[in-house]
Amino acid sequence: MSSYEFIPHVADVRLKIKAKEINNLFTAALIGMSNLLKSDGCSNFDNLENSKIVKDTIEISSIDLTTLLIDFLSEVLTHSHVNKSIYCKVKFDKLTDNFLVATIWGRKIDSFDEDIKAVTYHEADISKDNQGDLSTIIIFDI
Repeated sequence: MSSYEFIPHVADVRLKIKAKEINNLFTAALIGMSNLLKSDGCSNFDNLENSKIVKDTIEISSIDLTTLLIDFLSEVLTHSHVNKSIYCKVKFDKLTDNFLVATIWGRKIDSFDEDIKAVTYHEADISKDNQGDLSTIIIFDI
């Protein structure tokens, strides 16, 4: 099970993410960011017609797992702006501590509810608690 919650701030939005596995942490971060871009934008995604679905493949190398997560979200954000879409589903073909290959699926939207300028590295640090659960905070510059 994974989860995310928004933590309010004046000039940015903090997203606190928790998950049992790395792929679930990345997926929760993706859905959290997409739902920030378009409120409830990922609800009912699985019921969309195939003709309304956008699909892209991304490949990213980074120095460590935390940087990989930020780079992943930044790349998805770029695709969101270029394609005027939000991405709600991801399949990782490969996911290590410093490399990923993934297919992302999303849907076109008319407009964003929130304009995310950047995904920042500030405060991002994937950690593991005593139960083995992973967590981090992602700050979006808005």
